[in-house]
Amino acid sequence: MIEILQEITDWGKYPVANGVYHVNSAGQLVQYNDKVFKNPIKQFSKARRKFTKIGERPEELSSDVVIVKGSNGNTYTIEDGKCSCPGYTFRGNCKHVKEIS
Repeated sequence: MIEILQEITDWGKYPVANGVYHVNSAGQLVQYNDKVFKNPIKQFSKARRKFTKIGERPEELSSDVVIVKGSNGNTYTIEDGKCSCPGYTFRGNCKHVKEIS
């Protein structure tokens, strides 16, 4: 599922407009306000900001994408033999890819 989050961060004296963020199950930003990204933004971080969940919608995944659940309950996607988990990011391999091979 894609979570739809409204940012509610108080920026103090700075006039920063808070937006609406669409975040996929891998924690990647797929849409900001009305701008839909062709490729998800992987470096999206919620650090030091506040959000409230205003909705969710199903993910539109291509047919070659496999969704796996990690041992800690996190959900990852495997596409073209590459996993979205932190282990694959750091080592270039992980148990999720090995399990479906």
